[in-house]
Amino acid sequence: MDLDRIIDRWRGPLVGLLGARGASPADAVELAQDAFSEAYLGRERFEGSWEDDGAVGAWLRGIALNLLRAGARRRSGGHRLTLVGDRDALDREAVDAQPEAEAGPVLAAVGRLQESWREVLMMRYVEGSGLAEIGALLGIGERAVEGRLRRARTELRRLLESDGSVEVKS
Repeated sequence: MDLDRIIDRWRGPLVGLLGARGASPADAVELAQDAFSEAYLGRERFEGSWEDDGAVGAWLRGIALNLLRAGARRRSGGHRLTLVGDRDALDREAVDAQPEAEAGPVLAAVGRLQESWREVLMMRYVEGSGLAEIGALLGIGERAVEGRLRRARTELRRLLESDGSVEVKS
């Protein structure tokens, strides 16, 4: 396991993923660091090849999301059971907690996107992750990432236009 290589490759995508799931920027960085620590400490349990980006990305994603959910449980008083339909609300908790005026119209609109679109937008444009890294982390192909990005940008524009936040150019 080359931890330096893994951190260099996966830090940005993990931070973007955690931010898209509602973690503040500082919390997303800290959670990503914790995920790398957990991965290193539990490296014997990894069943794939360290050279297989798909396997490494999926493993790191699972660790990071488990840490995020554990933090949400601690903040909510330790309740472990939630309704499946309420999961999206929990994932967007940090974005929704900010007033729109404070967060800005773009961030507010991003918070209203469906989770899969919000994830790829944050990973690509906030963290600057490549399509291959995003796809490997999410367990989808690069073309699927491109499709999600295209749909996310279209929906984001629609939301901003409907709110009057941007002007429609003919």
